[in-house]
Amino acid sequence: MPTGTSEGAVVPSWRCFGDVPWQSPCYVRDTVLQKFNIDFVVALLRQENAKDICVIQPPPEIKYCDYFIIVSGSSTRHLHAMAQYMLKMYKHLKEESDPHTQIEGKETDDWLCIDFGNIVVHFMLPEAREVYELEKLWTLGPYDDQLTQMTPQSLPEDFIFGLTANSSDHLETRT
Repeated sequence: MPTGTSEGAVVPSWRCFGDVPWQSPCYVRDTVLQKFNIDFVVALLRQENAKDICVIQPPPEIKYCDYFIIVSGSSTRHLHAMAQYMLKMYKHLKEESDPHTQIEGKETDDWLCIDFGNIVVHFMLPEAREVYELEKLWTLGPYDDQLTQMTPQSLPEDFIFGLTANSSDHLETRT
């Protein structure tokens, strides 16, 4: 199998394997991946065993990026290995007009973020993901703030939907 063409991206030969195109990580939907786009990023994350991949497209008025991706890793080492591989692939496919990457959280154990320009990827341990709830932040937004300001309403302990103390006399017990 060729490791690259003039039209497509050159992918290191050690990452291309299989006799059938759809078995190769160099392909998505039976076509050669030609640039660092959302399909390519998700394919790379799946290949690197990322867990719970969540892709969020922010509203158009937020001009920060086109996609947020949040993924979980099994350990700190796994997070950093996924991030390093993503950086290598971006560098390999990057054109001169593409932006430089911004990396946050290099020194942390539970979170790492890479800004590729139009795609931002958050690598998190499951525990950190539960704490920060980025999916909730970017999908619910201000609506979530309104929900937290509402006072919870509780029902009395003796409340049973549709029944009162006297109305249960007509119910039959089955044995």
